Amino acid sequence: RLSIPVVAIRSSELSADIDAYDFEGALVIAVSQSGTTTDTNRAVDLARERGAFVHGIVNRRNSDLVRKSDSVLFTSDGRDVEMSVASTKAFYSQLVAGKLTALFLADALAAMTDIEIAREMFELEALPGKIADVLAMESVIAEAATALAPRARYWAVTGSGINHVAALEIRIKLSELCYKSIPVDYTEDKKH
Repeated sequence: RLSIPVVAIRSSELSADIDAYDFEGALVIAVSQSGTTTDTNRAVDLARERGAFVHGIVNRRNSDLVRKSDSVLFTSDGRDVEMSVASTKAFYSQLVAGKLTALFLADALAAMTDIEIAREMFELEALPGKIADVLAMESVIAEAATALAPRARYWAVTGSGINHVAALEIRIKLSELCYKSIPVDYTEDKKH
């Protein structure tokens, strides 16, 4: 197995601390719904100036990020026009695009066997069926929401590790749909 350092960082934080990173021979994967986010494009510019190869995961074709990237994985046909908060389908498309990118790199670097990659691809292909199973539980979910939501004056969403990203998405959707200010935290921050 290879030991390749991987860092996940917000674009604004990367731009602010750009000199702390060595971009010579680095791969920067920039993820954006619109491809026009100022922080993301600024971070891409700074990383490219320092020698990084940029791979964009973006929904919108002909965006700034597409023009700045060395390679691009599109998550839609570009018809989504959400400019501030990404749609749920764009969010999940970005997760799948990230997984596909990781599997491509794992294959190119021989970091996973063909069988391991095939197993991961099988799991990705099974996702639509799993989503359909959850959507089929709409009445059960509605019953739980009706019973629990009105009793709770304050709400919070929490997630650890990679689930923190899903927690952020859930918080956004709950805030949009329920008109509540909902914080989100890493569960690791809650340890005593």
